[in-house]
Amino acid sequence: MYTAIGDYPNALASHKQCVLLAKQSKDELSEARELGNMGAVYIAMGDFENAVQCHEQHLKIAKELGNKREEARAYSNLGSAYHYRRNFDKAMSYHNYVLELAQELAEKAIEMRAYAGLGHAARCMQDLERAKQYHEEQLHIAESLQDRAAEGRASSNLGKALTWSRICQGMPWLSELLPGCRRFAVCYHLGYPSFTRLSS
Repeated sequence: MYTAIGDYPNALASHKQCVLLAKQSKDELSEARELGNMGAVYIAMGDFENAVQCHEQHLKIAKELGNKREEARAYSNLGSAYHYRRNFDKAMSYHNYVLELAQELAEKAIEMRAYAGLGHAARCMQDLERAKQYHEEQLHIAESLQDRAAEGRASSNLGKALTWSRICQGMPWLSELLPGCRRFAVCYHLGYPSFTRLSS
């Protein structure tokens, strides 16, 4: 609730308390999830280092538990954190881990979200053709799951990639006249959603 209304100090305090309670009750899965939630709050606060530390602890516990779904969640959180830091290569590497785990688990919903993360990172790297391919995969899975909300998000992502690709084709001089503008527009003007909860 606190995160939803932008009260990050209280959100962080609440999640820290939950981590403590989970440790006391030896509920490692809850501890891992609350660490992921803490990481999401740190990202919202602009604290990259603490966010990554939380997500890495989340990942460590998930691996120790052998919980591949939770492992995918932690990798997705790390991808989101590095995207925030504009380290798109590293973000893509984490989203690729999510994709591999999703395919191993045969979990289409997780696979769809991995493609969403990969598409956003590719778009910010100005690899618009690859972004288009990833978002097409995202849309295909959303349609197969008959998830109308996910279809809407995937269609929006695909539309952004196609729109910017056409702009660049029509105005090849744009990136030469305004270096850096292209990446800014692709990454920020066209939007990048949070992946802290494996949402797309």
